[in-house]
Amino acid sequence: MMHPRYAVLELLFTGPVEPIPTDRVPLTVAFEHESGRTRLVPGFWDGGDRYLARFTPEHEGRWTWATISDVDELSGVAGIIDVGGPVMGEHGPVRVAGTFHFAHDDGTPFRPVGATVYNWLHQPHGRFVETVASLVDAGFNKLRFLVFPQAGGYVEHFPELLPFARGSDGRYDISRPVIEFFRRLDDAVVLLQSRGIQADVLIFNAYDNGRFGLEGLTEAEDAAYLRYLAARLSAFPNVWWSLCNEFDILDRPTERWDAAGELLAAIDPHQHLRSIHNWVRFYNHNQPWVTHASIQLGQATEDFGRASLFRDAYLKPIVFDEIKYEGDIPERWGRLTGQELVHQFWIATVSGCYASHGESFALGGGSLHIVEGGRLTGQSPARLGFLRGLLDNVNGVGLDPIDNWWDAGFVAGIPRGIYFQYLGRSAPETWTFRLPQDGMGIELRAGDRFQVDVIDTWNMTVETVETIFELTDVDKNEAFAAGTNPVMLPAGEALALRIRRVS
Repeated sequence: MMHPRYAVLELLFTGPVEPIPTDRVPLTVAFEHESGRTRLVPGFWDGGDRYLARFTPEHEGRWTWATISDVDELSGVAGIIDVGGPVMGEHGPVRVAGTFHFAHDDGTPFRPVGATVYNWLHQPHGRFVETVASLVDAGFNKLRFLVFPQAGGYVEHFPELLPFARGSDGRYDISRPVIEFFRRLDDAVVLLQSRGIQADVLIFNAYDNGRFGLEGLTEAEDAAYLRYLAARLSAFPNVWWSLCNEFDILDRPTERWDAAGELLAAIDPHQHLRSIHNWVRFYNHNQPWVTHASIQLGQATEDFGRASLFRDAYLKPIVFDEIKYEGDIPERWGRLTGQELVHQFWIATVSGCYASHGESFALGGGSLHIVEGGRLTGQSPARLGFLRGLLDNVNGVGLDPIDNWWDAGFVAGIPRGIYFQYLGRSAPETWTFRLPQDGMGIELRAGDRFQVDVIDTWNMTVETVETIFELTDVDKNEAFAAGTNPVMLPAGEALALRIRRVS
C-alpha cells in the first residue's frame, strides 16, 4: 500500500519501560530515498514501553529505513516504504520563497493571514474546538499559540496538566515529560492541519510570572526540551517554530537565544520555518538560523513607507506578528478599532510584508480572546479573510514593492503582471491611471493594457472599471495611459486598486 507524500509516517517500537531521559535521543531512524537522499529522524519516548519516530516524506518513490540506538531493543530494526502522490489539498511544509515570501514544498504559494490565541492549548475542550471553528470561518490560515501555559494579566483559567513531572526538590524534571500533555499538543497540531491552518508554535514562555516555574529552566534543560519537542512535532507538515514570544522579557543573554535557535535548526529533520518575536528589543534576524523575521512594532504599519524597510534590512520574509489588537481594553496595545487593524493589514500587504490578527475584547470571565480564544466577535476578521482571498488569487509567489525607494503611491505587485495600490482609509474622488516602473529589469512597455478593479476594503466589494487602460507614455520611472478619463471613486472610503495586465 502506497504511503501518501506529505503524510506523517509513524513508526512504533517497543523499548525499555524505564524511560530513556530526554537529554538522550533514544533512537534515530535513518531514511534513504532511492535517489540517494537521506534523512536522520530522532525518535522519542511516548509512555510505558512505547517509542515513536515520525517522518514525512517529501519525495515520491521507495524509501528504506533502519534504526540506530544504544539500546538493543531499539537498534537494527529496518523496513521499506513506498511513497505515492499526496492526498488532495496537501502541499507539504511551508518554506521561504522568492526571498520575501512563502510557498509550500510543492511550490504552491502561501500567504499567511494569521491569528493569535496564546493559551489556546490549555483551554477546556469546548472552547478549544470553538476557537478553531471560528478561525476557519474567518479565513485565517495560521495560529500562534504557546506550548507552556500563560499566567499574568487577563489570564483566568489555569490548567492542571503541565508538560513535565516534578522531582523530589519540587523542580521540573525535564527528563520526564508528561505524555498526556504532549499528546494533547500533538492533537492540537493535527486539528489545525485538518482545517488548513499552520501551527505557529511558541516554544518558550515569557509569561509564567512565577506561577508555574517554567521560566526557570537551565540552558541544558532548554536543550533537552527542544530535542523532545522537535522529535514529536517535526513530522507534522503545518508546524512553524517560534522560539519565544517577547523573548526580551526573560532575563537571558542573547547568546543563549542564539544557541537555542542554532540547536533547533540542527535537530529539526524537516527544517520548518523558524523565528523569534520581540517585546521592545529586536533580535538580530540576520542570524542564519532565522528563516523569517517575526516582529512586534505597531507603528511599522500605521503609515506608508515604514514596514518595507525591514525587508531591506533582513532580506527575509517579514511578518508583523503583533501590530496591536482589535479590542476594547484600556491598554494601548489592545484597543484598535476594526477599521484601524484592517488599515494596518493593507499597509503591510502593499509593503510586501505580512501581519497577524488578535482580539482583545474583554470576555465575561475577565479574560481576552488572545488569551483563551472562543468565537471571534470583532469587525476585522471578515475583512481580513476578504484580503486573504484577494492575495490567494494572485498568480505568483507574492507582492513586492514597486520602486520601493521613490514611489509616492506605494504600489506593490508583480512587475508587468498585477499591481495593488492602497489609497488609505479616506480615498480621493478620482484616480488617474499611473504605474511606477520596477527598475529591476522587468519594464512596462507602451501598448501594455490593464484593467482596474476598485476594492472597498471595508465593505468587501470589488467593482471593475469598464475602461481598458493602454500605456502610451512610458519613461524610466513611471507609465501613463494618456487620453483616458480619471477613475471616479467613492471619496472617503477605505479603498484599494487592483491593476491587472490583460491580453
